[in-house]
Amino acid sequence: MSKILKYSLSLFILVMFACSSEYDYSVNVDTENLSFVTLNTNLTEKSTVGLEELVSFNLTNDVTGENISEAATFFINEEAISGNSYELQEAGTYEIYATIEDITSNTIQLDVVDGKYVSVNLKVAMKGQTVLFKAFDTDGTEITDESAFIVNDNPINGNEFSSEQSGTYSVVAQHQGTTTAITTFEIYTAKRKVALEDYTGGWCGWCPRVLLVIEEVEKVTEDVVTLAVHNNDEMEFEQEEVLRNSFDVGSSLPKLRANRTDNINVIQDSQIPNAVDYIASMAGAEINNAIAINTKLYNDQLKVNVELISEESLPSSYKLAVYLYQDGLAYEQTNYYNNSEGSKWYQQGNPIPDFVHNHVLEASLTENLLGDNIENISAFETLNRNIGTFNLSRYSHTDNGNTFDPSRFGVAVFLVDENNNAINAQSVKAGKNVSFNE
Repeated sequence: MSKILKYSLSLFILVMFACSSEYDYSVNVDTENLSFVTLNTNLTEKSTVGLEELVSFNLTNDVTGENISEAATFFINEEAISGNSYELQEAGTYEIYATIEDITSNTIQLDVVDGKYVSVNLKVAMKGQTVLFKAFDTDGTEITDESAFIVNDNPINGNEFSSEQSGTYSVVAQHQGTTTAITTFEIYTAKRKVALEDYTGGWCGWCPRVLLVIEEVEKVTEDVVTLAVHNNDEMEFEQEEVLRNSFDVGSSLPKLRANRTDNINVIQDSQIPNAVDYIASMAGAEINNAIAINTKLYNDQLKVNVELISEESLPSSYKLAVYLYQDGLAYEQTNYYNNSEGSKWYQQGNPIPDFVHNHVLEASLTENLLGDNIENISAFETLNRNIGTFNLSRYSHTDNGNTFDPSRFGVAVFLVDENNNAINAQSVKAGKNVSFNE
């Protein structure tokens, strides 16, 4: 039977907020299949507002598209409010979110200023990307056409701006003898994250050698995305043979691949320093594209959305490969280093009984294991792709003392070309988001 929420909304005065309209009605909202929700405002492409400006908040059911605002509770700086339309009464920065049953929405940040102000359509823009400015009076009336814009103390022509230099910028507008409050925005240079694939197995006594490479790389850079592709053990990826064959990995392990096709030679321990230096030299390098990942986690359900942007147009022969991984799994690991003095695993046992395995590849979230083709996208056009919603309990491990914990999962994304070379990569833990500039 459907659960029906019945709310009677009434006027409520918050110290810093004055409710602009009264609510005196009851609403019925079917929440039987409610899992993911999205909070939006009436401020299109704006994150700055004036003191006299009316702001409305709306909550939407992601699955049905239904507006469920009337049954939601809205919070501003952790304080519950009544209704969903307000005039902001004090300058400052405010965080707004909504709840309905046990579900919490995304958070929206608003900067409230006392006086005229400038809004930017992009608070974070890629190098070379156009940022659009608009000027507003304190009540929200647009005054762009009558204003002159100044960026970092330098007047510009019109209300568009781009730069090849990354950094934090400030913009103001001059209007009828007055100057607006300062609005800041960021321009970033996209950086490459190296895709690392560790072909491994719990039975493989030399496989911990590759972990030494990965651990050393992670000490010097965060710009790597790692997947552990397990073979013939409790963590075996069901399509691992297809993946191995696709990249000529073979059956002799360990093997380490960078950016899918680059074989990192670590047959001997003495080769580890060179491997670390080589990977680190690629990580964080300037590149012309960036990947963002947005996820929502509700109980054991994970919703995944991926965004892609590039300084140059990208062809439809490029693909996005999206994978689910899991950290913190404890299983035996055969250890040929048990008698090697100076090794991290010296006298740890052979096998090591509760070796902690991270980055364990669990599933391909794209229909094609090697990635789904993107459509042609123009320079600075954002590709937004809903990957889907996935039940994480399907990939639970409950043997050997392991327990199911949705927070241990993560999502990895590779942008690959027509030859399956990974051009860039990105990753994020379940329930978190990662932006283009991170």
